[in-house]
Amino acid sequence: MRFWSGLVLSLLGGLVGIGIFREWIKLNFPGLDDSILDIVSVIVLIIVLIITAFAHLKQSKDLKNIEVEQKGRIIELKQKKNLLNDLKNIEKIKVMLTGIQGDRESIRFANSIKNILVEAKWEVEGVWEDIIIGGVGFGITIRESSSDSNSIGKIMNEIMNKNQIKSRIIFKADLETNCIEIIVGSRP
Repeated sequence: MRFWSGLVLSLLGGLVGIGIFREWIKLNFPGLDDSILDIVSVIVLIIVLIITAFAHLKQSKDLKNIEVEQKGRIIELKQKKNLLNDLKNIEKIKVMLTGIQGDRESIRFANSIKNILVEAKWEVEGVWEDIIIGGVGFGITIRESSSDSNSIGKIMNEIMNKNQIKSRIIFKADLETNCIEIIVGSRP
C-alpha cells in the first residue's frame, strides 16, 4: 500500500502540484522562474520515487518471509536418504506418532516423518492429533520407557539431530517397552 500511495504522492507533489500551482508560486515567490520550478518538480519526483522503491523492496522481503514461514518444516531429499539409511540399520519397534491439535504445520511434518518411517519398514500408529497437557514445546519429543544408553529412542534421537531435525528424548515410565512415542511440536 505504501508503494502506491508514494507513487501517487510523487505524481501529485512533483508533477501535477507544481504544474497546477505554478502561477501562484511565481506570484508569491517572484525570484522563482519556470526552470527552477521544473528542477524542484523533478527533484520531488525522484525523492518520492526512491522512497517508494525502498518501501516496495521491504514489502517484498516481508512477503517472502511470510511465504517461508507458511511453508513450514520440510525434509530435504538428502535428509530423507540419510534418515532411511540410518533407520533401516536399527531394530524396529512400534512408533506412535502425534502432532499438536490445531497446528497444521505440526501435523504436516509428522506425516512427513511417518512416510519415512513406513518406507523404512517401521510399524507406525498415527498421526494422531492431541493436546499435550503442559505442552511439548518446539521440535520433536521422543518418549520411551527405557533408560538404557543404547535404547531405540536414544538412537532415534541421535539420528534426528544428526540430520538437522531438532529433537530430544524424554523418559516415560508408563510407556510399553516395545514402543516409542514421537510427538511433533511447534515449529522452532
